[in-house]
Amino acid sequence: MKIEVRNGKVIIDGYVNAVERFSRPLHDTRGTFIEKIMPGVFQKAIDKAKNILVLLNHDKDRQLADTESKTAKIHEDNIGMRANVEIVDAEVIKKAEAGKLRGWSFAFKCINQTREKNADGIEERIITELELTEVSIIDDKKIPAYIATSIELRDTDTEIIEYRGGDFEMNETSDNTLTASQKRELLSSEIKKSIDDSWLEDFDDNNLYVRLDETCKLYKIPYTFTDGIITIDLDNKVEVIRGGYVEVGESPNLGQQSENRVDENYYENYKERIKKIKEEK
Repeated sequence: MKIEVRNGKVIIDGYVNAVERFSRPLHDTRGTFIEKIMPGVFQKAIDKAKNILVLLNHDKDRQLADTESKTAKIHEDNIGMRANVEIVDAEVIKKAEAGKLRGWSFAFKCINQTREKNADGIEERIITELELTEVSIIDDKKIPAYIATSIELRDTDTEIIEYRGGDFEMNETSDNTLTASQKRELLSSEIKKSIDDSWLEDFDDNNLYVRLDETCKLYKIPYTFTDGIITIDLDNKVEVIRGGYVEVGESPNLGQQSENRVDENYYENYKERIKKIKEEK
């Protein structure tokens, strides 16, 4: 969860939950189980929902944002369900400044699932369809690992609403645990936040290689990925050209190659990474 307070509002961005990743052991009336939400399930639910509310601690009286007003933007990528919200609630801003916002949670109704025991005798619950009822910001009054179930009566029908939170935090995920395609998704998303008209061509452990403008010039941009937080240093971008990503010299002739090469063996590594990404897909 990335939190930024500016201009009288707090902007919160992060992953609410992962897809295709088993939870820690959970418990219900059937006993202990682990749970996994399949890829595409969140996006299907988001597309079907007329409006998704963002609440504080699942409190229906504390609506902070919603997708209809565009104060909340929620989508699924190849890592999971991601939310970006803008909140003007004074209490939440104060809690953000005091470091008292703890994480995300969400409520859902399970529409379709499969359940079977694995080789260890633990029941695996695979969710293939759900209805997303709301997303919540969790503060210091609730712990992020919020697991609960409630039964609600609506039009004489009984609905089971389930709550999940805290199973997936980006600060638990280092860049070494991500696949190449997952890391590319994150880096591409981060650079587009700074510059809409941009394209991530490639990356290594220290630099992004990005086309930033309509002239299609290519730039090397330093970045860091620490504790799940990506920081991009746009102030120190350097124009480069292909052929191992050679830095463009100060000469008026921008095609002139500098002796300052990014990496003598980089081009071969680049081809290998592209091959790996294609294999992963």
